[in-house]
Amino acid sequence: MKQLIIILTILVGFSLGGWTSPSSADEGQNFYVLCYHDVPEYVDDDKYGVDQRSFINTIEYFRTHGYTFISLDDVIQARAGNALLPPQSILLTFDDGYKSFYTFVYPILKEYGIPSVLAIVSDWIESGFSPYVKQDLMTWSQIKEVANDPLVDVISHSHNLHRGVIYNPQGNEAAAAANRKYDLFDRAYEEWGSYADRIENDLKEGLTMLETKTGRPVRAIAWPYGKFNDETVHIAESLGVNVLFALDDQKATTHQTKAVSRFLIHKNPTLNQLLRSLGIKKNIHEQNRIVQVDLDYIYDDDPQKTEINLGHFLDRMKELKPSTVFVQAFADPKGEGNIREVYFPNKILPTRADLLNRVVHQLKSRVEVQVYAWMPTLSFVLEDTERSAMLRVKESRDGTVRLSPSWYQRLSPFSRQSLEIVKQIYADLAENVNLDGVIFQDDAYLNDFEDFHPEAIPVFQKVTGSNNTDMHALNDEQRIAWQEAKVKQLNLFLENLKKEVLIYRPYAKFARTIYAPVLSNTYATEWFAQDYASSLELYDYTVVMAYPYMEKIKMKNRWLRGLVRQAAKFPNGLKKTVFKVQTYHWDKNEWIESGEILQWMRTLVSEGAHHIAYYPDDYVGNHPDIDIIRLMMSKEDFPFERGK
Repeated sequence: MKQLIIILTILVGFSLGGWTSPSSADEGQNFYVLCYHDVPEYVDDDKYGVDQRSFINTIEYFRTHGYTFISLDDVIQARAGNALLPPQSILLTFDDGYKSFYTFVYPILKEYGIPSVLAIVSDWIESGFSPYVKQDLMTWSQIKEVANDPLVDVISHSHNLHRGVIYNPQGNEAAAAANRKYDLFDRAYEEWGSYADRIENDLKEGLTMLETKTGRPVRAIAWPYGKFNDETVHIAESLGVNVLFALDDQKATTHQTKAVSRFLIHKNPTLNQLLRSLGIKKNIHEQNRIVQVDLDYIYDDDPQKTEINLGHFLDRMKELKPSTVFVQAFADPKGEGNIREVYFPNKILPTRADLLNRVVHQLKSRVEVQVYAWMPTLSFVLEDTERSAMLRVKESRDGTVRLSPSWYQRLSPFSRQSLEIVKQIYADLAENVNLDGVIFQDDAYLNDFEDFHPEAIPVFQKVTGSNNTDMHALNDEQRIAWQEAKVKQLNLFLENLKKEVLIYRPYAKFARTIYAPVLSNTYATEWFAQDYASSLELYDYTVVMAYPYMEKIKMKNRWLRGLVRQAAKFPNGLKKTVFKVQTYHWDKNEWIESGEILQWMRTLVSEGAHHIAYYPDDYVGNHPDIDIIRLMMSKEDFPFERGK
């Protein structure tokens, strides 16, 4: 074994130009947690396996480049504020209890004096069988042996939650710990009380069995598949465990309260690939290629036709290979923009069909993309039309306050009732849909004559010092104060929606759609109450509607270049901005030529845009043409490197 280590130590002496050196600014609060599974001599078709040569290569690189391997106890002490972690700390974790941990990994790490964490699915070990794993697992005697080594912490990976459960009417399966079951016979979702009991009983059994078999306390839980929610966190903490591991491919921090981030090491990466995935080698920035789609075009009153349509759409996405898909979560078949139905179970609006979760699941499993639910923020029309009108945005023109005649019939963001209604819709969305994120629609705006809803007027009076609602009577200072108050209120409204989603999907990301003039015209913030700078701060991505025809732009490519240049002036502007182009000419009611769309994409990317998207998509008529746009839109063709 020592001879193998010496040989592989020599192998890592190749040129490592361009690698990032350890940072002195870390201050011990951030660290890497790597999640391994099986470490065999050779990897066959197991996408979670990492071969032994690659594993030692990785260990040697970190040992010789200023990184420190830490233990679970180091993390616990740092989280408690009792100590700081060394800069560039790394915690190694190994899920499932593969025999290769005992026969290969453990001896290697013991030789080096490197701590590790071993996460065990107790039912698999107790029964000696797992339907999900074909490799040999450790025995209880082997687990007890390593558990009694101070270098190893054995933790729970649940008792029997490392499996899927049916969670929608179409029979798809998802992580048992993070999703309520759907009973196909009774056509009903599991009640929350039953769900909580199921999780608590399983975690209790897993913790008790591990402690009994090893004679050691269990101080952490690694969520199966990295999936969890606020309820599972609460249950684990009630059982005395507050170190909980996720799988979100993010750098961990000692300030994380719900779960500690981990990087999943899979597909047997080379050292270059692994360091790039950790963000240590930064020779290429993240670049997303996004398709925004209408679920209305997939849905049909006949469920069988819906499935056929979905199959055709999935085939198109598999061929195109984008990185992300934004999926319409609401029904708007007439294109009115005012939402009366949605595609998920909820307590506020009629459900046109319980379809969204099916589509999200199929996209994630068959196409392997990130999926965001595309959601309105304010433009909901309640079945109680009188109540809906009472809650709507109002405008003031010439001192007369009335319902806003704008195309979007929005609920007022100043109304407490409006907020509670929309929060419930978003809570139901996150509870019932296995989403990766949410993209807020462009309806989160207020024009310069809005909002004079009764609950907004006191705010107007406070910030302007005026009781006169005639906007023309305000001076510049008053107008700016009112504009800033509206921006702040819209942002606060959306922050509340984010919180509802994070209860059920703690790993969700958020994007907000804004109009292009907000980026290109200094006066546009007053027109829309949208602010680009605050959007960059508050959301993972800001989606700019770079629609040349909608904005009636003559010099289209020049205008697109200007948008990118303007974004580049802001901190993280390019890193967090998605430039979305239109593929349909709504004024002419016709599809835009694919060649022109391609030129727009090339213009944006050549100017420095990191992320591009298009909307809408026609999976039936092949608009835009895949053969034309593939090189710009495929995550496998551009801009990613092949074979590296």
